[in-house]
Amino acid sequence: MLKTIRVKLNTSSNRSYSIIIGRGILGAAGKALKKLGVGKDLFLITDSNVNRLYGRAVLSSFKRAGFKGTGKSVIKAGEPSKSLASFAKIQNALYGFDRSGDRQITIATLGGGVPGDLGGFVAGTYKRGVSFIQIPTTLLGFVDCGLGGKTAVNFREAKNSIGIFWQPKMVYMDLEALKTLPLRELKSGLAETLKYGVISDPRLFDYLEFNSDRLLALDMAVYEKIIPACVKIKADVTSADERDEKDIRIMLNFGHTAGHAIEAATNYKKYTHGEAIALGMLIAGQIAKELGLFKEADLFRLENLTENLGLPVKLSGCKVSSVLNAMKHDKKFKSGVNRFILPVKIGSCKVVNNIPEKVIAKAIKSRMA
Repeated sequence: MLKTIRVKLNTSSNRSYSIIIGRGILGAAGKALKKLGVGKDLFLITDSNVNRLYGRAVLSSFKRAGFKGTGKSVIKAGEPSKSLASFAKIQNALYGFDRSGDRQITIATLGGGVPGDLGGFVAGTYKRGVSFIQIPTTLLGFVDCGLGGKTAVNFREAKNSIGIFWQPKMVYMDLEALKTLPLRELKSGLAETLKYGVISDPRLFDYLEFNSDRLLALDMAVYEKIIPACVKIKADVTSADERDEKDIRIMLNFGHTAGHAIEAATNYKKYTHGEAIALGMLIAGQIAKELGLFKEADLFRLENLTENLGLPVKLSGCKVSSVLNAMKHDKKFKSGVNRFILPVKIGSCKVVNNIPEKVIAKAIKSRMA
């Protein structure tokens, strides 16, 4: 299979780009990038785990394609590396690579959400912005963080609080990379596929329900269906609301308000991003049920599918108060007033403002182990 999905941004500035999805195509990444007419020098940003698996093959691909200079910066794998310290480390390495001042640099990010978000932030700020491409290698990267142009690092207890919008020139996905993912990371990515079903596509939700066993068994035929479906949803949303200004793109944050707070409250160590988002979606569903927006039967379906995908449905390792405090740093809140994306049925969500804290606390408590 080889599919191309287009993200159509402001055409007057020629910033639209393609998402290329295939299997066994990693070795052709350099050739695909060369067609874009980007700079002659390539700098790769990846993490220690992904570098061992794919770093050499990707750099070789770039060299075969004719990129004259190739450099690389490798960060330690894991969410703690998504920091200003790592940002500075990469900028230093990039400056050393570019010391002569005559390089025409393109940055490539290789890996999951940490190299992708961090590397995109580096690309958007080095020399006030250089071209970059994303080569995600995780399910989470394929369906969410590898798309859309949001780049950031975490700061103290605030997730993704320092960053910019900086769109890639291309996103290049080789689905064969799923075969090297630990099962826990695969499950983490499935949380985001579930999210798309709740916010936009009830048929996708149904498909996930009927195929949860095949998903956990890494049946590639199933992934060849769900990944393009999720990518298409995010591409359409990003095209319609690139900078999150129209209350369209905000729907992609379903589950993320509580989810990000859970990550922060547990010091980014207990839960993967997807696990925290899964819990966040259930909390949002419980809030919606308490407000009379979401049927109990739909909440049951959401919880049941979450559990069947091997994701947590109960929260431990933190207090309700810790989650509430971390939640106050959510970027969606305006003038201290909370904003949640809440489901109204499977396939549709809405933004709800100023929810009483006791309702939120009750929903979090309902998820405590």
